Amino acid sequence: MIRSPVAEYLESIHGECRSIRSGALADYIPELANANPDWFGVVLATVDGHIYEVGDTAQPFTIQSVSKPFAYGAMLDVHGHAAVEKRVGVEPTGNSFNAILVDERSRRPFNPMVNAGAIVTTGLSPGFDAAEQRATLFERLSNFAGRPLEIDRVVYESERATGHRNRALAHLMRSYEMLDDVETALDLYFEQCSLIVTCRDLAVMAATLANAGVNPLTHERVIHDRNVERVLSVMSSCGMYDYAGEWDYSVGLPAKSGVSGGLIAVLPGQLAISVFSPPLDERGNTVRGIEVARRLSRDLELHGKRARQRGASAVRRTYNGADVRSSRVRPTEAQRLLDDRGHRVAVLELQGDLMFSNIEPVPRVIDGAVDRVEYLILDFRRVGTIDAPAARVLHGVVDALDEVGCTAVLTYLDDTEIRYADHIRTIGARSFDTTDAALEWCEEQLLDGDSTTITTELGGQELLRGLDDDELAAISRSIHQESLNPGDLVIREGEVADTVYFLLDGVVSVRLHLNGTGRSRTVASFGAGVAFGEAALLDDRERSADVRVEEPAIVAGLPLEALVALEREYPELKAKMLANVARVLAARLRAANSQIRALEH
Repeated sequence: MIRSPVAEYLESIHGECRSIRSGALADYIPELANANPDWFGVVLATVDGHIYEVGDTAQPFTIQSVSKPFAYGAMLDVHGHAAVEKRVGVEPTGNSFNAILVDERSRRPFNPMVNAGAIVTTGLSPGFDAAEQRATLFERLSNFAGRPLEIDRVVYESERATGHRNRALAHLMRSYEMLDDVETALDLYFEQCSLIVTCRDLAVMAATLANAGVNPLTHERVIHDRNVERVLSVMSSCGMYDYAGEWDYSVGLPAKSGVSGGLIAVLPGQLAISVFSPPLDERGNTVRGIEVARRLSRDLELHGKRARQRGASAVRRTYNGADVRSSRVRPTEAQRLLDDRGHRVAVLELQGDLMFSNIEPVPRVIDGAVDRVEYLILDFRRVGTIDAPAARVLHGVVDALDEVGCTAVLTYLDDTEIRYADHIRTIGARSFDTTDAALEWCEEQLLDGDSTTITTELGGQELLRGLDDDELAAISRSIHQESLNPGDLVIREGEVADTVYFLLDGVVSVRLHLNGTGRSRTVASFGAGVAFGEAALLDDRERSADVRVEEPAIVAGLPLEALVALEREYPELKAKMLANVARVLAARLRAANSQIRALEH
C-alpha cells in the first residue's frame, strides 16, 4: 500500500494546528465545560465515499448547532419549501446565534441557523405526539450519518435545565404564532442538539449534502437535491452567524459550527470537511476548526468563489503492459516474455484540468494496483492545467511509489504548457516525450539480461524458422551484411521493393511521411531478431515508408533475385519463409486486436 499524499497533508495540518491554545470551552451549558480541550479531529470525506481522517475523529460529542442545517433540510423534504418559509426566513442577521430578534415585517425568525429559527424548524417535525415527532426527526438525521444516532441524556438534561434564553425565544415565536407547542418543540430541540456524533459522522453528514443529498456510504437518498441547494445557500449566508461575511471571504464554503466544537464545510459535488475541537472563540466557533478550514481552502484551492472547470474525473483510462505494448516489434521469444511480465507495467492516462478535487482519487486508483506493478506511467497528453494542490499530490504519489519500489514514469510533459508542470518535472521521476517511448523503456527493463532479446545470429531470425542447416548456409552466402549508424536510411519510401532485410543487432524505425506537411511520423521500431521489408516476398510494389537506423545496427539484406536463384536448389525455401511471414503477421494482428479491445475498455 502506498502512502496517501492527502492523508499525509491532513496529518501535517493537524500537527501544526494542534499547537493552537487559544479559545475557551462553552460553559453556558454546564456539561460542555467538562470537555477535554485537547480533543482535536479532522476529517475530509469525498462524494465517492472515501474518508481521510486524523486525530480524535472517533471521540463522541454532542452535535449541538451543527444539527440545524440537517433538521432544516429534513423539514424542507417533509413539508416543502413554501410551507417551511412561511414560518422561517432565510435572511442573515449579522448577530449572534442566540440573539432575541425577529423579522418585524414577516414576524418570522430570520433564518433556521439561529436558535429562534432552529426551534421553529424542529417544531415542524410531524407526528401525533412528541414520541412520533422525535422518531421522525431523528430517523432523518440518522440517515445523514448513515447510522442510528442516540441522545446524550446528561447533556440533554443540562441543556433543558439551563436553556432559559432558548425558552424565551420559543415563547417569543409562540407569540408570533410561528410555534404551536412551546414545550414539545423545546424538548425536541434540546434532544436534537444532544445527539451523539463523532467528527467522522459529521463529515459523512456534510458529504451527503456535497453529494446532492445521497449518502456517499449507504448510497441512499436522504434529501431531495433541490432542497440541498436551499440548505447550502442558508449555510453560506447564515451558518457562521456574525462571522459569516469573514468566513465567506476567507474560506468560501457553506459551513456550520456548534458550541461543542464541531464544524462542517461543504464543497458541492466534491467533498466535505469536518473538524472537532472544543475551545471556542468569542463568537462561539471552534478556534482550531476555523484555522484548519482556512488552510484547507487556501492550500487545496477549495474556495467556492474560485473559477474552476467542471470537476470531471482526472483518470481517462488505465491499462497494463501485457494488454498494450509499445510500437517496438520484437522476436517471438521476447513477445512471449512480455506476455508473462507485461502486467508489471501500468499506464494511467490523466485528462482535463487537474485540481485537488479530481486528482484526490488518483492515489487510490494507483494503490489498488501498486502491489503488482513495478513501473507506473503517468500520461499527461490530455491534461490542460495543473494547479498547485494537484501538483503537490502528484509529487507525493511519486515519492510514495518510490518507497514501495515502484518506478514512476512521466510522459508528454514537455509538449504541454501546463501550469506547475515545471514543479512536476523536478520530482525526480523518469520522463519521456511519449507514452510509447516510456512503454518501450519499461519493456527493456523487464527483458533486461535475458539473452532472447538480442539475436545476432541469422538462424535466430523469425523469418528463417524451420530452415535446415543447408538452407541457412545458402541464405548466409547470399546476403550482404553491413554496419550502419544512427540516421542512415535503409529503405526509402517509393523505391522498388527488391530486398528482404534481417536485423541482427541495433534498432531501426519505420517512418511515414505525412502528406502535405513536410513532416514524418514513427509508426514502429524493430529490434534485433526481426525482419523488415518482407512485403517484397508478397508483391513487387514500391516501398510505402522509410526505414531509418535509430541505434547502431547490423543489417543483412537478401536480394530477391538471389532468393529466386536459391529456389532452384532448395525448392521449399521460399514456401517456408512465406509461412513464417503469415505466422508473424497473424501474431501481430492478434496483438493489435487485443490492444484495441484493452484501450476501448
